[in-house]
Parts: sequence; structure tokens; C-alpha cells
Amino acid sequence: MSNKPFIMIFDRTEWEPIAKIIKESQITIRTLLERHTQTTDHNEERQDLEMQWFLNHFRFITKKWNVDILYQLHVHSSCTFNELRRHLKDLSSRTLSDCLKQLQGHKLITRELQDTRPPSVLYSLSEEGKGFIEISLLLIFYLADIQSN
Repeated sequence: MSNKPFIMIFDRTEWEPIAKIIKESQITIRTLLERHTQTTDHNEERQDLEMQWFLNHFRFITKKWNVDILYQLHVHSSCTFNELRRHLKDLSSRTLSDCLKQLQGHKLITRELQDTRPPSVLYSLSEEGKGFIEISLLLIFYLADIQSN
């Protein structure tokens, strides 16, 4: 495996469509935010409320272990509880259980009871979880491109 940063593995022709998507997304997001601020009274209370909403979601997804669990499910397609424990060595069973419940509550993962003896549970990324990973990759590519320039 190459030690080169991931973004450098792409040649320019592979990177250009990703860069285009990022640029178009930035323009769309700016347009939506401008429209929102023009149609909604943005006093200090409203700005604080919106920032709290954003920070609560950001804190949840960046909470210790959540990203690691999502990454493992992305890499392995699906895992049982014990497989996740083996992949995430420093994570206690209790914390893993709590994180899985929260990720499932946010609809980022699915939990499927397997008809096995003894019964087991298989965890996978939901469609929303796959979408989150894909959008996160765009953000990572964007940040890596900034650093490489």
C-alpha cells in the first residue's frame, strides 16, 4: 500500500469530477443559506438556536467512537457485536452497545437479528449511513485538496 496521502493517489482526471461536485455543492449551500437568511428574521436568538442545532448534530457524529464504528461498518459491510469489539480493541462492551443504540436511533445503522444458534445480531450501515459516509468523503477530499495546494 502506498504511503502517499489518499488524495494524491488520484490523478487529475480522476480528481476533477470530485472537485466539480464539491464546487457545485458549495455554490448550492451558499445559495440556500443566503435565501434562508433573507426569508427568516435572524436576530441573535435565532442565530443562537440554529447554531445549537448544528452543534448538537456535529457533536453527536464526532462523538468518540461513532465515526470509528461507522468506518468499520463501511469497510466490513456488516459486523456482529463481537466483530466490532475485535475491530475496536479499546472500546468497552457497554460503550459499544450505547453507541450502536444511538447510531441506530439516528438511522445511520441497521440492526438485524440473525436466525442462528445462539442468536446473533448483524449491524450494517443504513442507506442514510452510506450517504453520510459518501458526503463525509467529499469533505475529507475537500480538506485534503486544500492542504495539498
